[in-house]
Amino acid sequence: MISDPKETSKPPGAGGARSRALIWICVFLVVLTWTPVFGIHLYRMSLDDPGTGTVLVVFSPSLGARELFRNVADAKGSLVRPVPWFPRMWVARSLEPGFVGRLKERGAWGVYSTDLLNARALLSCSGIVSPPAEPSRPAP
Repeated sequence: MISDPKETSKPPGAGGARSRALIWICVFLVVLTWTPVFGIHLYRMSLDDPGTGTVLVVFSPSLGARELFRNVADAKGSLVRPVPWFPRMWVARSLEPGFVGRLKERGAWGVYSTDLLNARALLSCSGIVSPPAEPSRPAP
C-alpha cells in the first residue's frame, strides 16, 4: 500500500479495541431490549390450576433424577421427554385436573404451556407478529 510520507501510521490493534467496545454495546442493547419481551413471554405462557394435558415443567437443577420422576408421578402425571438444551426442563403429561397445581406443590419452579418454545408465540408477545388464530370450533 502506498501512503503519503506525511501521514502517520496507526498502531496495530488500535481499531480492535473500538470494534470490541461497539460489539459489547450492541450485545448490551439486545439484552436490554429483549429481557422485558422474555419476561412477558414467560408470564403469558405460565399455566394456572386446573391445568391438564401436556405441559413444560421446570425443576431445580439441584433436584436428582429420582426425585424429579417421583414428583411428577406423585402429581399423577408422566414424563414425555426432556428438553435437550435446558437441564431439568421436561415435557410432562396428565389428563387429571389440577396437574399444574400438584406439580407446583411438589417443587416445580414453573409450569408452562408447550408454546413456550414456539418462536411465533415469543414474537407475538413483542407485537412483531400476530398471535396464532384460535382453531375454529364446531357449533353445538
